[in-house]
Amino acid sequence: MNRLIIDLHAHPQMKPINSSDAEREMKGIWKKFEESQYCGELNRQLRNSLSETKKKSQANFEQAIEGNVRGVFLAMGPVERDFFKPDPRHFLLKLILKRRQYRNLAACITAFDIQKVDKIFTRIENKKGVNYFNEELMEEYKFLIDQVKKSQNQPNKMVIAGDYTEFQKHIRDENTITTVLTVEGAHSLGNYAEDEDFSRNIREANSDILYNRLMPDFEKNIEKMKTWGGGRHAPFFITICHHFSNLLAGHAKSFSPRQGLLTPGMDDLLNQKAGKNEGFSRLGRDVTELLLSKENGRRILIDVKHMSVKARLKFFRMVEEKYWSRGEELPLICSHAALSGYKTIEESNRSDTFRRWRNHYLSRQSINMSDEEARIIARSNGLVGIVLHGGRLPGGRAKQQIDNATNVDNDRLRDESIRLIMSNIFQFVRAAGDKKAWDCLCIGTDMDGVIVPFKIYPNYSQMQNLAIHFYQFFTRPLDLSEIEMDKEQVKEFMYGYDAEELTEKLMSQNVLNFMEKYFHEGYLSRGAIV
Repeated sequence: MNRLIIDLHAHPQMKPINSSDAEREMKGIWKKFEESQYCGELNRQLRNSLSETKKKSQANFEQAIEGNVRGVFLAMGPVERDFFKPDPRHFLLKLILKRRQYRNLAACITAFDIQKVDKIFTRIENKKGVNYFNEELMEEYKFLIDQVKKSQNQPNKMVIAGDYTEFQKHIRDENTITTVLTVEGAHSLGNYAEDEDFSRNIREANSDILYNRLMPDFEKNIEKMKTWGGGRHAPFFITICHHFSNLLAGHAKSFSPRQGLLTPGMDDLLNQKAGKNEGFSRLGRDVTELLLSKENGRRILIDVKHMSVKARLKFFRMVEEKYWSRGEELPLICSHAALSGYKTIEESNRSDTFRRWRNHYLSRQSINMSDEEARIIARSNGLVGIVLHGGRLPGGRAKQQIDNATNVDNDRLRDESIRLIMSNIFQFVRAAGDKKAWDCLCIGTDMDGVIVPFKIYPNYSQMQNLAIHFYQFFTRPLDLSEIEMDKEQVKEFMYGYDAEELTEKLMSQNVLNFMEKYFHEGYLSRGAIV
C-alpha cells in the first residue's frame, strides 16, 4: 500500500536557491544535489565537527514523488549571516582552521555556491548589514513561483496551495507535489542595516533607538508578505527564532556540543552566544502581534520551535493573556520537534552540554519539548511534527544503540530507529494524558535543513518504509523500556486506535484535519467566527 505522506517541515528549495545560476536552472527543486565539493577540501577534524551540516539532497521533489510525499510545508528563510563568521573555540579547531579556509568552510556548511559565499564575505569585511526580506526572502518566494510555472508543462507538477480547499484538491493528484509556505526565522522579515545588529543581545532591542530603526521595516515587510499571491500565499506559520540572535526573542542552543576533549562539536565552530537563552524583546512582542493580527492581512500562526526556554515561557503567557483567556482559539505549532523527558519547562532550563544528555535515552537538550509543553500544545489543539534528525532526537544512550545496530544488520537498525521515534511519540501522548493527543502528531522531517538524517530513512524516497515500520510497530508493539513503558502500556496509550488509524494519522490525516480547521479565510481573516 502506497500511503499518502505529508511533511510539516522541510527545505527542498534551500540547495537550489543558493546554487549557481546554471545549476539552479538545470536542477531546480526537482533534481538531486550532491554534497558541496568544498567539504572535501577541509581536513578530517573539521569535517567531523560539521557532522550536522547538509549533505546530499534529502527532499528534492523527484525523491518526493518516489516516496509518495505528496504534501510538503516549505520552510523558507535566509541562512543567517553568523554561519559565515567562524569562531573556533576548541584548541584543535584553533590549530587547524586558518582564515584562508573560511570560504570553503562556509560553502560546506551552507551548501552555497562559492561566488555567493565570496559576496557575503566581502559584505562582512566591509561591515555591511543585510536586508533579509528584500534581498533574500523575496528572492526565495520568486524562485518558488518560478518553479510552479515551469512545472505546469512537465509530467511532474508543483502547486502552492492557498488554503485547505486547494490543498485537498491537488494532494491526491498523481505526480503532483502540493506545498504550503511557512517561514523559519523571523529574521527573514527584518532589515539589519548595521553589522553590529548580529551580535547584539535581545534586551538591546528594548531601547527606543534600536526599536525605532528596526520596527518600521518589520511592519512594512509583514504587511507585504501577507499580500503574496493576493494574500493566498501568506505563510501559514512562522518560527520567531532560528539559530542566531535576531533581536526579537532568545533562541535555544541548536548546534552539537563537544563530546570529549578531542571531539569538538559544531558549537565550538559557530558562536550562538548573542541572544541565546534570552526572552522576548519589546520589538519581538510587537512583531509577534503583527504576525498574529488579522487587521493587516491573514493571521500567520506561530511555530515555537527554536525558542529558548525563557522565550517559550513568555510566549505561552502572552497567548494565555491575549487570546485563550478571551475565548479565542489559537493553536500552537512545533513543526520539527523532539521530546526531552523533562517534566516541566523550567526543568529544561539547564546548561546544554553533552554531559547533560549522554546517559539519557531521550535528548535532554533545552530546545526539545518538555511534558508540560506537550500538554499545553495538545490543549491548544495544536500540531507537533516529529523531527527525523539523528542529532536532535536521540540522547547519548539512544545514539549509541543506533550506532551499534548500524554495525549489525538492517533489521536491528530498523528496530532501534523505530523504537527511538516511537519513544518520542509515546512520551508526548503519555504527557498529554488524553486520547486527543493522537490528533496532534505528524511528521516534520526537517530534511535538507542542517540535520543528520536517520541512516534507514536518508531521504524522501524511503518515506514509505517509515510508514510501513509505523504500521508494523502498532500491530506488534516493541517495549519502550527506556521511557518505562512495556508492551501492554504501549497498547494502553494507543487508546483503542488500531494500527491503520494511527499510521494514517501520523503520515497525513492529522495535518489534513488541522488544515481543514485553521487554513482558510474563515479562521485566518478578519471577522472569523471562533
